Amino acid sequence: MKPTILVFADWYLPGHRGGGSITALSSLIELMGDELQFNVFTRDRDLTDKHPYPNVHLEQWVRVGKAQVFYASDLSLRSLLRRIREVHPDIIYLNSFFSRLTVRTLLLRKLDLLPPAGMVLAPRGELSPAALELKRFRKWLYRKVAFAAGLYRDLLWQASSMLEEEHIREMIMRNGVGNRGNILLAPDVPKPSLLSVTASARRPKKLPEAVRFVFLSRISRMKNLHFALNLLASACGEIQFDIWGPIDDGAYWETCQEQIRRLPNSIHVSYKGSVPQEQVRHVFAEYHFQILPTLGENFGYVILEALAAGCPVFISNQTPWRNLQAAGIGWDLPLGMSALWQHALQECIAMDDGIYQAMSQRARNFAERWVSSPFFHRDSVSLFRGALDSIACR
Repeated sequence: MKPTILVFADWYLPGHRGGGSITALSSLIELMGDELQFNVFTRDRDLTDKHPYPNVHLEQWVRVGKAQVFYASDLSLRSLLRRIREVHPDIIYLNSFFSRLTVRTLLLRKLDLLPPAGMVLAPRGELSPAALELKRFRKWLYRKVAFAAGLYRDLLWQASSMLEEEHIREMIMRNGVGNRGNILLAPDVPKPSLLSVTASARRPKKLPEAVRFVFLSRISRMKNLHFALNLLASACGEIQFDIWGPIDDGAYWETCQEQIRRLPNSIHVSYKGSVPQEQVRHVFAEYHFQILPTLGENFGYVILEALAAGCPVFISNQTPWRNLQAAGIGWDLPLGMSALWQHALQECIAMDDGIYQAMSQRARNFAERWVSSPFFHRDSVSLFRGALDSIACR
């Protein structure tokens, strides 16, 4: 019989506003679903939605792709315990450090109410320094209490990049010797359909002194949209800047809108709303460059999606995607050096079509090589095998 993995995730398909974590999880299940039995417990609605998904069977297990999914409105301890005992998993896979689903599952384990199971936790970028600065005191207080209580003891931590591995290790070391756990590097799994993008993408013509930029991400302080708007304010050229993504922080979006109103007439900004996951590659195909001055990404799935569509990227150096300028596929720049950003921005604007199309092709080739690597399957197998081994060692 196939080992059973019970996944706890705040958002899953058909949701798309939860960002790259939905894509990473659904891609993992697509890759490993023939070898492992996946059961996904998730909320009955998408991020920021007030109503449940339409046309989805709620409060019961339903088949979605290669997984059984339970869309729940009841996230109580009793509900979680009932589902865990119902599935009787070999491994429980937690997809957040701070989520109520994670906290309550670990509390049930602490109370010795769970059947024996390996425990894997993927923090999904929540432990980066920039992420921890948001709601800083609340997060600090929770970490101190949770680690002192031993909630996070004897876990297998999934790091999706070496950068995230450093963040996890630092957090573990800060919170006491008795709370050490194993960390395993297992990068997020890309969608197989990314390869079809590289074969079919058509790039817009690039005229000198004119450019089409896209920001495609959640509108929140973490994604740093206001930095991009400040940057554009000092640029020279005809610029189209379109913003795609759910509004995660209404007050922050108001601040950004005030910046937009002050921009010169040569800069045309439009908010396009959120975009379903299956349409992301088509969106990137309409633009010359992606701008994402993020404060931190554990993986940055949307960066890979842009490259796969032949859309070079203009990002901060707070992601695992580094040395992009040397590869000729974009820029990864420190947020504290605005002069470098301004110089690179003018380089984008001035670029002619011949130089741009060669850069776009390099971006597609890079993504194709990366997605074709066999290490995704190998590392995913190692992750869950490590969780199974941890049960045998108890």
